[in-house]
Amino acid sequence: MASGLKALWALSMALLVSNWQHWARGKATPQVPCYFVFGDSLFDNGNNNYLSTPVKVNYLPYGIDFPTGASGRCSNGLNIADTIAEQLGFDSFITDFGIGSCTNFLDGVNYGSSGAGILDDTGSLSGELFTMNIQLYNHKITVSRIAKQLGSDEVAKKYLSQCIYATDMGHNDYLNNYFLDNYNSSQLYTPETYAEHLIETYTAQLEDLYSTGARKIAVFGLVRVGCMPSNIQQHPSELDNSSCAYKLNEDIQIFNTKLQTLVEELNANHTDAAFTYINSYDIDSDVTNNGTDKLLFLLVFFSCIEKMVGHRQYFPFITDITFASTSHAGFKFTRESCCNVMETGGVPCKSLSIPCANRSEYVYWDGAHFTEAKAWAFGKRAYKRQSSQDAYPYDISELAQLKLPENDVSIANHAQL
Repeated sequence: MASGLKALWALSMALLVSNWQHWARGKATPQVPCYFVFGDSLFDNGNNNYLSTPVKVNYLPYGIDFPTGASGRCSNGLNIADTIAEQLGFDSFITDFGIGSCTNFLDGVNYGSSGAGILDDTGSLSGELFTMNIQLYNHKITVSRIAKQLGSDEVAKKYLSQCIYATDMGHNDYLNNYFLDNYNSSQLYTPETYAEHLIETYTAQLEDLYSTGARKIAVFGLVRVGCMPSNIQQHPSELDNSSCAYKLNEDIQIFNTKLQTLVEELNANHTDAAFTYINSYDIDSDVTNNGTDKLLFLLVFFSCIEKMVGHRQYFPFITDITFASTSHAGFKFTRESCCNVMETGGVPCKSLSIPCANRSEYVYWDGAHFTEAKAWAFGKRAYKRQSSQDAYPYDISELAQLKLPENDVSIANHAQL
């Protein structure tokens, strides 16, 4: 009883100090005490800058719209993870883990690494990177430091259970493994068995994350990799009516379907936690990118009828139509790169090249990664779903507010400092 009260007091003091730091800066308190990010180049905020690898983008024009310039983000500005952090109420960027020297880890840490995947051999031919397993190991180091700073594992467990965890993995297991001739995975596995292999490995990793105290976990599916400019250029004879490399999209959708089932199973097995699936494939759709003529027509049509009738209650869905057609509208260029890439079918921007001026009209910044404008469009739907298909069973805003039952499971597998 006494130890429980002591732990509760310590946790209250930790949260009070955290809130005071935000109040002192004149900012609102975040909706959750911390936010941890695992992922690949869509989420990487500079971790690859510390590694011996050519897969890094710490040069202009990357970061041309970022406050400190080229940070290592594969974007002209913010990435998806950044937009979610801002919507959660964090007033400063979540720190990268780097080589483990970060000190402001109580707000959370970003472990994302460009080129990384679920499998340890994914991207290995490109040099050093932080695989999902390494990112989990780095997180255990952070958890140990949090436990030390808060005074005990018990207090750390309660603190960490209130945080949001976002994981975005699997793209490179296809783009930098299964789809490449340099790897033999496509010879060893069919698309179906390869997806099963990935899910089996990912299951163990998400269970490992749960064991560290994570209880609110947003699992991102894979985007439409076949619509990336680099892949369109590499597969010009295999394009569908949307000008996307359909075979690539079909393969990753096998993984996405199995990932949704995995999230359901994790929720069934862990009643003291909440896992949610972010439907990246649907969010990254042409309706998201540039709307549809039919939708715009309906908006104009019903708006005119509303003015004629004068009774808004007859058309309560007009608000939804407006949101769908305008919240992510404005992307005129959905299959082209904003920056000049190094080569046809390539991904990175040419160093010091001059990018497009109308960056808010482009979905893609380089050959594979989103512009800040698209990252915001994506992040808004992940945070606050536009439809029930965007995120389920929760969107991230709902996940943040969710009250979970108390649990007595100890934090396991700490990495030692």
